[in-house]
Amino acid sequence: MSQLSIYLPAFSGDYSGVCSALFDLNCVVIIYDASCCTRTYVSYDEPRWADTRKSTFCAGLRTMDAILGNDKKLIGQTLDVIEDLKPDFVALLGSPVPAIIGTDMIGIAKEIEAQSGYPALGFDTTGFLYYNRGISSAMITLLKKFALHKLDTIKNSVNILGLTPLDFSANENCKNFHKLLSDNGLKLNSSFMMNIDLEQIYNAPAAAINLVVSQSGFTTALYMEEKFGIPYVVATPIGQYFSKIIVEAINQTIKDRKNRILSGSRNSNETSPFLIVGDQVIANSLRAAIQLINKETNITVASFFDIQPELALQGDIFLKSEKHLIELLQSGKFDRLLADPLITQLPVAQSIKCYPFPHPAISSYLYWDKVPLFMGNLLEEIMPVIVSGED
Repeated sequence: MSQLSIYLPAFSGDYSGVCSALFDLNCVVIIYDASCCTRTYVSYDEPRWADTRKSTFCAGLRTMDAILGNDKKLIGQTLDVIEDLKPDFVALLGSPVPAIIGTDMIGIAKEIEAQSGYPALGFDTTGFLYYNRGISSAMITLLKKFALHKLDTIKNSVNILGLTPLDFSANENCKNFHKLLSDNGLKLNSSFMMNIDLEQIYNAPAAAINLVVSQSGFTTALYMEEKFGIPYVVATPIGQYFSKIIVEAINQTIKDRKNRILSGSRNSNETSPFLIVGDQVIANSLRAAIQLINKETNITVASFFDIQPELALQGDIFLKSEKHLIELLQSGKFDRLLADPLITQLPVAQSIKCYPFPHPAISSYLYWDKVPLFMGNLLEEIMPVIVSGED
């Protein structure tokens, strides 16, 4: 019962993360489910669906298919779709029932590739993990399939990793991040995973550096450092001043090839009355950006979506459940909170000074059109609540 959520909805699952990551590519996505997971992704986990359609299919898994392990039906359906649409590749995703009965999505994908001649990617998604795991898996799987060798480095070129509408929505944030690079003499090499095409994935190993803008991109940065020797900077552009610091960190990292993580700082001798709940990298960057304006502000970062030890400061918190969050807010340690509106609306948060910061992976379409522009006036709007607690 410790995992029971009374106030918060189910967050975006790993299969939605994969679907979101593949949205801009010319591929066919097939979710092996009975229709519920496909409907959840299309209706609740994809901000771009209202303006653009994607070839996402439901396999129509039925009880007897699950009981008998009728993989031939899925393979046949997929081969028919490939013949009709002729995509660059096909992706097969699992859901809770295939996970429980042990369906080998990767093995089925290999069989489809052998029969069709088209690249096929299998993802053992389960719906039991969150979207960040799916996005990370999609990026690494694509690189392993289509970016096999190190290429000659393109001077001052940057891969953006972890750019997803489940964190940044489908507004101008993607465009603004791209513009930040071009305005400062840097070349966008690949944009994982918004406004991307297969050519960018082929060319990803040619980047001089990776910029990780959300936690879902960090594992990919580690993989690309090991495989291709590409260093990384971990930070989300927020406001003009902090974005300038990020550009300086990128340029310095290109020169000395030393990885940089901009997570802010913590004075262990002081209390930390302000809590930010969200994606770890975005929350870290908010902390760092705020401290550039007021260095005395002590902030704790908490996340339901993994806390990477390499990115965390002492005292940062991995949230295990809604109950864990409620207990944290009841502890009296925090008097200010920045989080998704569904979190700031919790009864326990009503005595705390709150700033609602929509996170599409949490509140879905309820607030995804309210996601702020990170490089706009975000800090000016937040600072009164963070520093002084004023309205």
